[in-house]
Amino acid sequence: AGPGGTTLVHVDAYRLGGALELDDLDLDTDLTAAAVVIEWGEGVAEQLSDDRLTVELTRLPDDRRTAVLTGTGPGWDRRVRDLPG
Repeated sequence: AGPGGTTLVHVDAYRLGGALELDDLDLDTDLTAAAVVIEWGEGVAEQLSDDRLTVELTRLPDDRRTAVLTGTGPGWDRRVRDLPG
């Protein structure tokens, strides 16, 4: 991250055999101070934080996508409601 930026950590959870393997990655980042993006993170993300945003993407037959945002934890209702669009 640059000055004033946020560190981004990306994990492909579908490659992991379970949440314990996430610990084995030995991430060199303070995850509480980073934006952590976990693809296919069901069953993993819930164990990392009680405060999270779940983004569920659905691919439609015409190749468009829809996104459903679900916030869990304090303040997500307001943050999701205030998103543009």
